[in-house]
Amino acid sequence: MKVEYYGSEFEVPEVLIKQFEKDFEALPGSRDRHSVYMLRDSVYEILDIVADDPEMLDEKEYREDFVRALAIRQAMSTLGILYDS
Repeated sequence: MKVEYYGSEFEVPEVLIKQFEKDFEALPGSRDRHSVYMLRDSVYEILDIVADDPEMLDEKEYREDFVRALAIRQAMSTLGILYDS
């Protein structure tokens, strides 16, 4: 699946997004706002670090973390907990 971030598109494996959707399916409506906030903050921290230094994506380890963060963000959006827990 193509996921857009800061005007660029990145290929994120659909299976990875579905995995995170399954992992987080209990969060919507669970009243566990703290966990949702921590997860959201961690994802955006990774995305912001890469936005400040896009050349990091040349290194495999950082690119994998970035793609996972995009997958988590997409899963959270699908579940409706990205912006409102």
